[in-house]
Amino acid sequence: MSVQVGDVIRERWELAEIVGRGGHSVIYRARDRETGAEVAVKVLHQVAAESPELSIRLVREHRILGRLAGSAAVQVHRLTSTPDGVLCLVMELLRGEDLDEQLARLERTGERLSVNRLLELLDPIVETLDLAHEHDIVHRDLKPGNIFVLERSGAGQVPVRLLDFGLAKLGSASPLTSAEMVIGSPSYIAPEVWQGNGTKADHRMDVYSLGAIVFRALAGRVPFEGESLRAKVQKVIHAPRPSLRALRPDLPEEIDRWVAQALAVDPARRFSRAGALWTALGAVLTAG
Repeated sequence: MSVQVGDVIRERWELAEIVGRGGHSVIYRARDRETGAEVAVKVLHQVAAESPELSIRLVREHRILGRLAGSAAVQVHRLTSTPDGVLCLVMELLRGEDLDEQLARLERTGERLSVNRLLELLDPIVETLDLAHEHDIVHRDLKPGNIFVLERSGAGQVPVRLLDFGLAKLGSASPLTSAEMVIGSPSYIAPEVWQGNGTKADHRMDVYSLGAIVFRALAGRVPFEGESLRAKVQKVIHAPRPSLRALRPDLPEEIDRWVAQALAVDPARRFSRAGALWTALGAVLTAG
């Protein structure tokens, strides 16, 4: 590892403790010596730093987050590097837990996220996705684990952050993954990605992922389950779309038509925008 707790990056950000780990990076809580504020510093592993592709991803993530400033995307302060040249991102420090943790805790006790709480948490995410898509940015790894629920948020403040744009596709920029490579989390990956069209897929893959998140939040399980990854993929591509009402009889009948469109195999039959999916869901839930 290029840095460790106690190190100071660029004579400004003093690393205090490790607060997160990823496949290619470590996230530290740090103190900004200039302002006294606490921040998060995402540093590539030494081995990852030697990969041009991973370094480019971090640069691209910084660029994307800059375009989404003011939205629910995690706020980025600076792209910098360690003394030995390893790239790192200085970002806002978040306190709370991700949506996956919240849903898993509810599922263990047979509870479900309330409709009002679902609308409160995902509304800023939908707005951020629509903004990203307007900028020709596709997240490509939308899942509950990348939606962070803040520990505290005052009146009028956004209660969540959308994380990890490291796999995002940015406009006409050269793809960083091959056409054969499947990226993302299996339960939330759109059918076209499994069919080998990942690098050509557009923002509607995020729309599918959003639909899968809503389904899980309301049903307490993901849309498609299987004993193996292969079995799950076959269902995602070929099986009839699942009935949410069968799992939640208290929801209006129209919810299954919404599911069929949100999780449509053919992107052309899916909601065209995250906002359109969200508006339709609100209409169904409030009508019930």
